[in-house]
Amino acid sequence: MPLAKTRFTARLIEANGYDPNDFKCWVFCPGMLFEAPDKWWGDYGRRDFPHEGLDFCLYRDAADNLLRLDEGTQIPVMHGGRVRALFNDYLGEAVVIEHESIAALPGKSISIYAHTKPQDGIRPGVKVREGDIIATIAGTGRSKTNILPHLHLSFGRPSVDIVYEPFVWNQMRDPRRVTLKNPQGLVDWPCEVLGPKCQGIPLTSRETGAGG
Repeated sequence: MPLAKTRFTARLIEANGYDPNDFKCWVFCPGMLFEAPDKWWGDYGRRDFPHEGLDFCLYRDAADNLLRLDEGTQIPVMHGGRVRALFNDYLGEAVVIEHESIAALPGKSISIYAHTKPQDGIRPGVKVREGDIIATIAGTGRSKTNILPHLHLSFGRPSVDIVYEPFVWNQMRDPRRVTLKNPQGLVDWPCEVLGPKCQGIPLTSRETGAGG
């Protein structure tokens, strides 16, 4: 059963002061997609594991310019639920949210928002409503890979005996604990996938006008 689309992009546009008429589409390098085998940064080589989710970073404006999200971009939660865990990831922190039942997917599910800086008050046990701002995108200045700031989103079905303390990245990719699904079906906006590689594409930040 396909996942039901959310209002994630519409809420992100509103929260960050974008003009919805100037946000044409999300843009993904192949390496940003679910189960991608290759990186979209650094040496563009093979990943250690297939990509566990979807990376939100690039978009086109109405003039067809390729732009990127900034460090500090506010992130709205796609579905209401309860925060179950926070853990350090490679670029920031990840927020794990459990949902009791959402459209077209009965039973519990979880969404994981990674490479973020969680908002004050976001901690295990806290309830969040659809559209609440739970975090901002973390900076990547300390990374040696020259990767751009971005939001990693994973979505899946947890096992009945899942334990959230502690929860780390490796548990997300363990099929005994989480059955991952392609989160692209949740996206409420047009999407474009670029050619095989993203090297050499000028990436501009809307806020700073600086190259990526």
